[in-house]
Amino acid sequence: MCGITAVSLSGSQNIGIYLHRALQALQHRGEDSTGVAVYSTEYEDGQYKINLYTLDVVGAISKITTAIASSGGDIKDVSIRIVESLGFDRYLVKINEEKLEELARRINSTNVAKVLSIGKKLEILKATYNVQKFSKVFELQKVQGSHALGHVRFSTESVVDLLHAHPFQSYSTPDVAIVHNGQITNYWKLREKLEKEGCYFITENDSELIVHYVTYMIKHGFSLEEALKKSAAELDGPFAYIVSTQNQLGLVRDRLGLRPLMIGETDGIFMAASEEVAIRKVMPDAKVRYLKPGEVIVHTIR
Repeated sequence: MCGITAVSLSGSQNIGIYLHRALQALQHRGEDSTGVAVYSTEYEDGQYKINLYTLDVVGAISKITTAIASSGGDIKDVSIRIVESLGFDRYLVKINEEKLEELARRINSTNVAKVLSIGKKLEILKATYNVQKFSKVFELQKVQGSHALGHVRFSTESVVDLLHAHPFQSYSTPDVAIVHNGQITNYWKLREKLEKEGCYFITENDSELIVHYVTYMIKHGFSLEEALKKSAAELDGPFAYIVSTQNQLGLVRDRLGLRPLMIGETDGIFMAASEEVAIRKVMPDAKVRYLKPGEVIVHTIR
């Protein structure tokens, strides 16, 4: 049992305060970790925000910069935040998009750092904290953005650590992220298929499979809606998930409706969540509707 949410606003605003309220309302669904994926400022063409965490703060920088340079990247800016001996860092890197997965592989192979997200607009932050601590450490209520995902985790299958926390991203496709509640029971079958097609998995969390599935379909010519409908038909098990791109949110509920997912909307705000209480904390008077079993919704960011 996990809690998932998404918020979309009209233009870039203080989206963090809405995420904080929604995730606090969902906290009872899991305290193993908290994470967000936020879409905000896009830098000039060819520049990507690389969010990562470092296991060896002292020795990490030289290895990371070497990995970036070896991938053809040019570092434009670096910001470093140290929390309880871990570094939560952001590198602004100019690099060709086709080199992004190589960059991620090189950084991950240093064994001193792991990539959390790569995006023009997207940044992922996640940690094995409850919502209150996460909000304080990362100043969540000050975060600006146009749309975002949020997740609180109760682990049922894979280990509890920062790497297995949500949201997840496929490094080959910047600016796409997912949050998920439930289980994908045909995970290993689909993972084997996707790995044969070159998808790069970094965990054994079944949720990671979803983002690789969706991005694989998009890269092969399917629209987001078409990709989500295919996932609803092919993924087995009880699940609900939300996927975000630079300009869309996609929502999917499993064919039997075994995991809850609902939407609410008022002027200027669109939300989705596992429970109505999360939406009411942001929009007390919103009309809330549950997704039907097997239903897919795509919301375009205004």
